[in-house]
Amino acid sequence: MRSGIVIAITLGLIIAAPASAEMFQFTIENVGVQPLTPVFVASHDASFDIFDAGAAASAELVAIAEGGDVGPMSTLAASSAGVLDYAAGAFIMPGESTTIMIQADPDHPCLSFAAMLPATNDAFIGLAAGDDALNLFHNAMPTTYDFTLSYLEVWDAGSEINTELAADVPALGGMGSPDEGGVITKPHAGILGVGDVPTDLDWWGLDVAHITVVPEPASVLLCLVGGLWNLRRRTA
Repeated sequence: MRSGIVIAITLGLIIAAPASAEMFQFTIENVGVQPLTPVFVASHDASFDIFDAGAAASAELVAIAEGGDVGPMSTLAASSAGVLDYAAGAFIMPGESTTIMIQADPDHPCLSFAAMLPATNDAFIGLAAGDDALNLFHNAMPTTYDFTLSYLEVWDAGSEINTELAADVPALGGMGSPDEGGVITKPHAGILGVGDVPTDLDWWGLDVAHITVVPEPASVLLCLVGGLWNLRRRTA
């Protein structure tokens, strides 16, 4: 009976312990019909924003949404005082997943990401500050996420006309279509069969990606050890 009380108290100490910088495992699983380009992921405060719904796409987002290039967004993150950490994953084929380690703290609790659906002109998935960026801390404690992005969560960057022509689509060897001059909206209309992209790559009505974000197990173990040490000091 006594050991049960000790466990309960220890768990209470873990929950109440103040949080500092933590490592998180960000995993994205491709559950859709199209590949996903390398995903850009960043932890940051509210001052850093990779895109805004209803606004024109920035050059950095255009690089991701039109060609899967995370370089410009990484350069922007590196120069931003509001960014704590950033990284990019690998190309993800349907049925595959990739995990990225990312550091965050209560002063930089937001997690944003973006990745392109490459058999399109400018379709992408992502979350950003003001557009559902994840808050990795609740009451200064690390938070876990587990959710699926459906076809309704695929964005149209509004930067290229959706021609679906091989000459314009990166996955078909294209170099980009004429500028659309539009704004970022969702949901993307999907593959309409008006060009060369096979309609079996249309994600409409389907899920696209499964996302999990969890604190690194080593960080959880560190909290446990700290909780046990605090308990020992209190009962000594």
